[in-house]
Amino acid sequence: MPFSFALPLTKRNRSIAAAVLCGSVSAVALGAASAQDAEPDVIVVRGSFTASLADSLAEKRTADGIVDAIVAADIGKLPAVNVAEALQRIPGVTIVREGGEGQFISVRGLGPNFQAVTMNGMPLAYNENIRNSGQSGRQFRLRVIPSDLIDGIVVAKTPTADLVEMGIGSSVDIRTVAPLDRDSFVSGSLYGSYEERTDDLAPNGSLAAGWRNADSSFGVIGGLSFSQREVQFERLRLGWGDVDVAGLGTVRAPGDIQPYLEQEDRERMSAVGGLQWRLSDTLEFKADALYSIFNNEVVERRLTYYIPSQLDRLDLSTAVVEDGYLLAGTINGARIRNYTEFLDQQHENINLTAGFIYEVGGWEIEPKFSYALANSDLTTPISRVEMRTGSGDGGNLTFDLSNDVAGDAEINALYTDLDLTDPSIVPYYRFRYRPINSEDEDKTFTLDVSRDLDMAFGGLTLTRFMAGGQYSDRYRDYQRRDRDVRDVSQYLRAGYDINDPAFMNTMVPGNTFDESIVNGQLWTSANIQQWMDAFTTGGEFPNVSPNASDLEPTAGDLQNSYRIGEEITAFYSRVDFASEFQGVPLDGNVGLRYVSTDTNVLGTTVAPVDDGAGGVTTAVTPTEFDSTYEEFLPSLNVTFDLTDDVLLRLGAARTMTRPSLSELRNSINTNSGTVSQIFIQGADALNDDTLILTASAGNPELTPYTSWNYDLSFEWYFDEFGAFTAAAFYKDVSDYIASDVETRTLAFAVQDGSTLPVDILVSTPVNVGDASISGIEFGFTNKLEMGLGVTATATFATTKLELAQQGVGVQSAGIQGVSDTSLSITPFFERGPISANLSYTWRDDYLTDTGATVTSRPTDPDEVGFYQKGYGTLDFGASYQVNDWLELYTQGTNLLNEQQVSYQGVEREVTQIHTYGRTLYFGVRGSF
Repeated sequence: MPFSFALPLTKRNRSIAAAVLCGSVSAVALGAASAQDAEPDVIVVRGSFTASLADSLAEKRTADGIVDAIVAADIGKLPAVNVAEALQRIPGVTIVREGGEGQFISVRGLGPNFQAVTMNGMPLAYNENIRNSGQSGRQFRLRVIPSDLIDGIVVAKTPTADLVEMGIGSSVDIRTVAPLDRDSFVSGSLYGSYEERTDDLAPNGSLAAGWRNADSSFGVIGGLSFSQREVQFERLRLGWGDVDVAGLGTVRAPGDIQPYLEQEDRERMSAVGGLQWRLSDTLEFKADALYSIFNNEVVERRLTYYIPSQLDRLDLSTAVVEDGYLLAGTINGARIRNYTEFLDQQHENINLTAGFIYEVGGWEIEPKFSYALANSDLTTPISRVEMRTGSGDGGNLTFDLSNDVAGDAEINALYTDLDLTDPSIVPYYRFRYRPINSEDEDKTFTLDVSRDLDMAFGGLTLTRFMAGGQYSDRYRDYQRRDRDVRDVSQYLRAGYDINDPAFMNTMVPGNTFDESIVNGQLWTSANIQQWMDAFTTGGEFPNVSPNASDLEPTAGDLQNSYRIGEEITAFYSRVDFASEFQGVPLDGNVGLRYVSTDTNVLGTTVAPVDDGAGGVTTAVTPTEFDSTYEEFLPSLNVTFDLTDDVLLRLGAARTMTRPSLSELRNSINTNSGTVSQIFIQGADALNDDTLILTASAGNPELTPYTSWNYDLSFEWYFDEFGAFTAAAFYKDVSDYIASDVETRTLAFAVQDGSTLPVDILVSTPVNVGDASISGIEFGFTNKLEMGLGVTATATFATTKLELAQQGVGVQSAGIQGVSDTSLSITPFFERGPISANLSYTWRDDYLTDTGATVTSRPTDPDEVGFYQKGYGTLDFGASYQVNDWLELYTQGTNLLNEQQVSYQGVEREVTQIHTYGRTLYFGVRGSF
């Protein structure tokens, strides 16, 4: 049975109540008495789902500002299988999924880049996206941290001046267990995860232990976690555009359609450790460590059915046109691409923190140092096998999108009359690979000094003073190389024949796209091991699995690579106070934080120049850009004790979010296929209407986002358990960053040694103007005596974006990642040894790109942007307590088998259907 004990609680002593929240001690009933109340209430403590909810409410109630939290009822019992997915139950929090799994979070309508993520109050380093050319900058990848070794996560929505990091959206602090906050223990779990799409059952488990001595002056804690998943998800991708078709005129037609299968083998090994030593009544040492390594073998198998470039052979008798849209038809003689991409990515995270707390003369002095490292490497580079037919050689292609694609999450038909299971049908085109290595490091030192005060000035009493500083030294080193091995005679090892069917003999699974294409076809794709064994790098490296550092960079490689350094110096002061207003007790804090940031950006520009002999050559120029910006960030939080159980909070603050590291780079990323094709074909490549002539660039001259934030929160805590909360917020954001699109002439190398200048449409981030976000959020938690209960949240938000550019047309569809409505409802039952809950989360449509593009092409704002259609996810959890030390449990995600649909401007122009299936977990936990 769960353990319990009773503890007297006097008044609203936030510091004492917060101490109760650590570890397995769970505040199920947190009654609060007034300052004059001599009668103590009682905290009843149990390690359960209800206890987790109560801990979260107690964390919120005792906070210095407006916060929300998720707290584990016991180690290994965070109420979700994923850190991000646990947070989606917090008001105002929505998650961003990657491959069906929670990866990033958005808070109050602001995306992952606006959330500052710390561990035990200190900064973390950021893993980078190395799966493709897109980069995520400062977004912390939450899935690299195991949920079964986390004690809790606190989301601060209003800052206090002493916070090391505070994003405009929130500050998210991931907390591990303190050794002296619990008795000695050993706990473990062993469970299996079952993936519906792959029909795979994988072993997972964790083991943790803690020990403290008899007088609770010294303690250590440690834990290990292992998880594995083999997943399959499908993305049906397409675009839309205006096309002139003989016999039909100008119609809105689907772009090239890609059935895009992704298979992943994910493994994560993690370890945490902690040491706490009270050397004396006045001196304490504490250290924490986290190590996590996340390996992900990825295979992407896709077909491309070329449509716009082949419509001159459309059979008009089969064409279906509605409201100006070409929705169905058959192309007599099409073009097909069979594409396989494989890689093995590895994300490694190290986080070490150590510090002292020293009390002397009434002062508390706390120096602390942290070291964080995030390595993102490709142990197998991104390797791409491309097979193509010529125009007219791809068989007769039938497509049918005449149904309600957005509502059905499927299309009627997509197939050719070619047998794509025959490896010889689509001929070889090229083989490419791309090593990428990204390293982020953060070294931070903080010093905090504080003391309690009792200084009265009329009706105002100063209760505590805090001051301190921070110094952080950060950098990112991002290195990318691109190689093309299309010339088979130069790179193919002796004894191999590229026409051997063994190169293309791997069939896709039989259920591929069975839920998103009614009438489709299966295909055979690359045998990964065959390609890796058969090819060399032509003398650069012994095989085709080098790191970026193993290859000498070309001009294009230098242009795609960069290094960014940041030095951050900050100082703050904070004063806590208590007073009374119209007979209502209040307390709060006021503070000011000064932050100075020095940025150094190293990159390379590559440009075509006249060689002086009537030709063109390439100028490769190293660049360095230094900038400094300073910000003053005031903050104010006030809490009114309207009654013993009802609080009213006010918050006002100025916050800052730095530009994404990828946005600050001084580099240009062009499509690697375009680089390869121009290298091989030279100017002839420009005649291919499928050539992608776009690129993305960085901008080291960006200034940070800043925002004035205003918050109001009403919190009613029920006597026994639960609460009703309502909050309103408004954020006035300055220097919002969006994309400025312009044509630039870039230099492309050709294999004959010449340079070809090509006009490319380059998207560059710029500070474009101001934005505002406003909204309200609600939370409710309660439980009946019979064991039934519910916890629910809802958030309603609106946004406005005002661009400052003059003399140009502006496309603006709002702010990325903001759903007008998002909600979560979790009914639960807990009685005796049985506990069960269902959790349904919903968010409506939201913009998935920046939502603002500065351009000379005016466009109807209602038609701009790429959107995620609203969707809901149903998860569940259940457990049975067999005895004092053993528990059986099960969890599941996406029970309704929800598919995600994206669209371009209007729902008729669907751009993606994403299918990822259900996942089930079942296992045992033990604790001694």
